[in-house]
Amino acid sequence: MTNHQKTLTDLQTALQHHQRGDLKKAELLYRRILKTNPRNSDALNLLGVIAYQEGKRDVAVDLISRAIAINPHVPDYHNNLGLALKESGRLEAAVSSFREAVRLRPEDAKTHNNLGLTLRDQGCLSEAISSYLEALRLNPKYEAARNNLGAALMDRGRLEEAIGCFKEVLHCQPGFAEAHSNLGYALQRSGMFEEAVISYQQAIRLKPGLAEPYFNLGNTLQELGRMDEAVSSYKEALRLRPDYVKAHISLGSALHEQGRAEEAAAQLGQALSLKPDSVLARWTGCIAQIPVFYETEADIHASRGRYHQALLELRNAISLDSAPAIDSAAEAVGSAQPFYLPFQGQNDRHLQSLYGTLVSQIQAARYPRWAKKLPMPPLSSGQTIRVGIASAFFHYHSNWKAPIKGWIENLDKSRFSLFGYYTGKKKDSETELARKAFTRFVEDAPSFEDLCEEILADHLHILIYPEVGMDPVTVRLAALRLAPVQCSSWGHADTSGLPTVDFFLSSELMEPPNAEEHYTERLVRLPNLSIYYTPLSIDPAPLDRSSLGIREGAVVYSCAHTLLTYLPQFDHVFPRIAREVEDCVFVFLGYSKSAELTERFHHRLDRAFKREGLRSEAYVVVLPHLMPPQFQALNRLADVLLDTFSWSACNTALEAMAWNLPVVTMPGDLMRGRHSHAILTMMGVTETIAATQDDYVRMAVRLGKQAEFRRHIAARIAESKHRLYQDTTCIRGLERFLEEAARQYTV
Repeated sequence: MTNHQKTLTDLQTALQHHQRGDLKKAELLYRRILKTNPRNSDALNLLGVIAYQEGKRDVAVDLISRAIAINPHVPDYHNNLGLALKESGRLEAAVSSFREAVRLRPEDAKTHNNLGLTLRDQGCLSEAISSYLEALRLNPKYEAARNNLGAALMDRGRLEEAIGCFKEVLHCQPGFAEAHSNLGYALQRSGMFEEAVISYQQAIRLKPGLAEPYFNLGNTLQELGRMDEAVSSYKEALRLRPDYVKAHISLGSALHEQGRAEEAAAQLGQALSLKPDSVLARWTGCIAQIPVFYETEADIHASRGRYHQALLELRNAISLDSAPAIDSAAEAVGSAQPFYLPFQGQNDRHLQSLYGTLVSQIQAARYPRWAKKLPMPPLSSGQTIRVGIASAFFHYHSNWKAPIKGWIENLDKSRFSLFGYYTGKKKDSETELARKAFTRFVEDAPSFEDLCEEILADHLHILIYPEVGMDPVTVRLAALRLAPVQCSSWGHADTSGLPTVDFFLSSELMEPPNAEEHYTERLVRLPNLSIYYTPLSIDPAPLDRSSLGIREGAVVYSCAHTLLTYLPQFDHVFPRIAREVEDCVFVFLGYSKSAELTERFHHRLDRAFKREGLRSEAYVVVLPHLMPPQFQALNRLADVLLDTFSWSACNTALEAMAWNLPVVTMPGDLMRGRHSHAILTMMGVTETIAATQDDYVRMAVRLGKQAEFRRHIAARIAESKHRLYQDTTCIRGLERFLEEAARQYTV
């Protein structure tokens, strides 16, 4: 046997070992070949492939490059080098290698697919899509390439096409777990959360060892408010991949939402120990210093101190001196927000200013071209003022009901052109009403950058964010300069703290005399409630007291505001009322995200009742989350609505008016504690507005014990509530402000 024949035999035997997965035997034979023939390019290439398979990427690049230097005309060599370079993070060089492989063998679908994968990693999505399409042209049954095409389309924001791709893959290969997972992610991003859950569960069933579907399933379950299941999903992702930093962060965030502060802190600490430079983990940990629930009033003040310190530390820890550092910081913006801060009932201006300044600095560093002040577009005679409204709540939601819907439907369209920018995903019949009310309605923007370009292209005079603090995209937009005048409002009733927001649109009747001290923005007091409110049109569910666990004959006090607005320093009012009225029931709604937190609230009330020598179980009913028809049934069955102190009921009180339900309220020091006070004042029904907590208790007791007084107040509401509805005075006030801002203000 000649040396050449022996080399061929050894190479064939080595390949057989290699294909069977016996890398050690294959490596020995490749090296034996190279010992006698150092310029055997096939042995060098295949030895490089083994190095690649073993994770020795630099070695692989060296060996395969030597093979190419000997014989540059073999497409497999270039393809293999591309794979090794891609895994090494050398994407530009990898693209060059794949392009050379394609040039040498243009009919190879797999190489086109590999080129597409690398281009996608580079962010060159259009070119990646072209490569995948070419791979599919060459091999229409190449479902892996079709799955990759769907992923690139999803990256580009073309979600409907991506969903079609994944469904086509699964029609041909129903057992393709990654395609199920990708379909789930596309459905999740499209707001089709229930369908996404099914896809993730199918991916998990097919490949239970993958952590990614569990992580994304957890995120989707959080969107659906199924927090216990979300927590379980994150924990399973971490069981499979203990170093999964984002899963630790998301689990920490979910545990925080459930009021499980110590467990949340442990997860966020673990994320930081795994990745000490993670801005996302630090950011989430900072915001988590604001609890969801408080046992005592002292806890509120302590948490504010901790949050203030964490905010300062976060500001000092964030670096904006390099592109990667800026990208890392920008990723964190909006991921967690101080949503629960205003529930504490304190003036948040200083804390929000620190937070808002940091957010704006990061966004300006990430998007410098959109951080500069814009000139006001000229307005000639007969031109309309161009007003944008950006929101995640163009659907049935409290923000839609007040203030958005009334504003957009009633502003004078001969003087104002309205542009809607929908940052959310949920769509219903109210979304269709929104589409019709705007001159132009932008939804499902492929990316944040695309949305910014859409807004800028409309050359707005004024841009309104009905809330800042509830939606991650909205705060990122509001921290930039996308219009000459930018406004926030009380959809989330706290100052934004953003130096990029010029005005806060509020209510004349809701604001206290010293309100300017509470805002970083310039305060605008729109007339009356500031909202054009339409009477409720929801029929109540056919429920009676027994079906809600309420005893017949008892005076029913509805305490139906969100549970988080009930602060511990005010718990004493309920047993004091109960002691006087005796046969009464206080009906609360449980916290939908955590049965454990609802139970803690119940225990806190129990302590308050025991201090008065009473048993809370004789007086307190905590119902689960109610759908709108069930909620209206509660309003119909109740006798009195007891308003909260620090964050007053607004939509809740307005909906109670439909049933002429007497409301007891005590105005707070801040706008958000004065909603019901403003509603009653506008009606002229002020008899149940208390000046002190003792006064509040006395009024609640009188309404409970004197049925005639209740009927009198209900009749007064019935006679006067029309004043609340379809108030054009506030619309005219808003129009005046918009005209003045467009014609006079520069920023």
